[in-house]
Amino acid sequence: MSTRPEAVTDKPSRRKTRSGELHVVRDDVAGLLAHDLRTPLSAISMNLDFVLAELDGGETDGVRSALEDCRQANIRAVRLVSDMADAVQLATGERRPNFSEVDGAGIVADVVRRIAAEATARDVAIVWRAEEDTFRADADLLARALERIVQRALWHTRCGGRIDIFLGSGSATVRVGAVQPGVSDTPARSLATHFAEAALRAQGGAMYTERDDEGALVFRVQLPT
Repeated sequence: MSTRPEAVTDKPSRRKTRSGELHVVRDDVAGLLAHDLRTPLSAISMNLDFVLAELDGGETDGVRSALEDCRQANIRAVRLVSDMADAVQLATGERRPNFSEVDGAGIVADVVRRIAAEATARDVAIVWRAEEDTFRADADLLARALERIVQRALWHTRCGGRIDIFLGSGSATVRVGAVQPGVSDTPARSLATHFAEAALRAQGGAMYTERDDEGALVFRVQLPT
């Protein structure tokens, strides 16, 4: 079963005015924001309470660990807010892609490097290969979109599992072989995938998910044209 980009409908709220379209986008993002920011912001709050309690007791090891958790949670929260703002600007045309010739293999390598620590912590192997040399795209938006997709794939991968990334001519795939129990054929959207969709769509690309013949969860990306 696959989930492909929705076709344009005849709903007035999506066609009449730019302000109407912006309203729809903001309503969608608001719901995703409430869901995705809850966990990192709650982690910050709980760890700060713990730090304050431990400081009174004179302990330091637990304090360092809590502060590091706080730092990582705050980084995730800031990234989510930045993605949300950029997704709205891309959807409304307030921000436009800056096209240039990009090295596809280099982008995938950077994405894997940035997510390596999180993958190691989850005991997930990431294997990638790229056949595409260069193509025109906004390097920053494309790299961030692929990174968010791989992060989402990592979230759905069972501990000890593997993610395969392949970049070919005109497309990329991120395949999750061992999916976490309870993950449906159409995984719930998130701010990460919302941003990825907006970043790719603004460049003439697209993203959708499906299950392949072996039951693996696959994120498919149509690269910018």
